[in-house]
Amino acid sequence: MRIKTLWIKDDYLQQILSGRKTVEIRVGYSNITRLEVGDRLLLNDAYPFRIVRIGQYANFQELLGQEDPALIAPDLSPDELLDALRAIYPLEKEFLGVVALEIERV
Repeated sequence: MRIKTLWIKDDYLQQILSGRKTVEIRVGYSNITRLEVGDRLLLNDAYPFRIVRIGQYANFQELLGQEDPALIAPDLSPDELLDALRAIYPLEKEFLGVVALEIERV
């Protein structure tokens, strides 16, 4: 079991802590693709969570075809979510692949 610190923007962190957001999205950096179900995440160096499921996708379009957008960004429509993801991760980062981490509080 690994412990990985993830830094989450405050708005999204508050949605996670309230239980409204249960899926965190990252691109396929090697430190993310090495994560496994059961690994622990320490959000913003303070909040312990566990990975309960990992989905891997070629791009954001494939992700949105398989994952529930309301669990990723509860206040955004799927189109708004796509725009938000692409604002965070430019196209060259999306080409690394997309990882959906379903998490639960420990």
